[in-house]
Amino acid sequence: MEISAKTKVFAVLGDPIEHTLSPMIQNYAAGLRRLDMSYHAFHVLRDGLENAVKGGFSLGISGFNITVPHKKDVMKYLCGLDKNAEAIGAVNTLKLTPNGYVGHNTDIIGAYYALETNGVEIKDKNVVVFGAGGAGNACAAMAASRGAKKVIIANRTLNTAKELAAHLLKFYASDIRAVGMDEIYDIDADVAINCTTLGFGTKADMTPVGDVSWYKKAGVSTAFDAVYSPWETRFLREAKQEGVKTVNGFPMLVYQALAAQEIWFDIEYTAQERQKICDELTQKYLSQKQ
Repeated sequence: MEISAKTKVFAVLGDPIEHTLSPMIQNYAAGLRRLDMSYHAFHVLRDGLENAVKGGFSLGISGFNITVPHKKDVMKYLCGLDKNAEAIGAVNTLKLTPNGYVGHNTDIIGAYYALETNGVEIKDKNVVVFGAGGAGNACAAMAASRGAKKVIIANRTLNTAKELAAHLLKFYASDIRAVGMDEIYDIDADVAINCTTLGFGTKADMTPVGDVSWYKKAGVSTAFDAVYSPWETRFLREAKQEGVKTVNGFPMLVYQALAAQEIWFDIEYTAQERQKICDELTQKYLSQKQ
């Protein structure tokens, strides 16, 4: 696509940011859809987030994606929230309006499509979500909104998990409860979702499940990791060794990106388009890793 003065500018804000695949995904999909946009990545520290949002508004940047660690903090600097973002209590997408940026959350959509397209059903299942940060909020809300029988939020800091459970119960009529990480060995779960940073970056050799016998004891049939780099985290590798179906975070990243474009441009991707783009980007990413 040729860039002109009319080209809309978008970017992802995070810390760290060098690892992000969002520019590749967003620009690739935009090219296929012939969207007049250019997408970039900006490294923004926590104490610079307010200035980044205000600066983006002054510059007329059409929208942002928000990643770790800003998904909650950014909400303080917005002029409004959509229903998903309000229910989840975290934001990953900003859309420019005359009054400022409105916050949305497409992680909930991305997580659902990532599981659905891999044949994983959430309805009437027991789902455990490790982590109570931005991704944990979205995945717990996704499970509750899709009819999970029980949603268990496991977090190192129990009070944070309790706060999230109490918040979600205001929006979803589900059995949502909080446990400490050391309590997971006493629960049953059909689907286990890792939304912690264990398995990523300097914590690549870590996992939220200390005892692999838990997978069979709890009855886990699917393990989903929101992390996409490395492609197979320790969490997924050990789950697979225990006979559990595994799904990594790359499809979630693609599907939440496409959902952001739908918000920014008021368009809609068909299921076939989403699947085709995800398949092509998966091949592109894996070929670059070789």
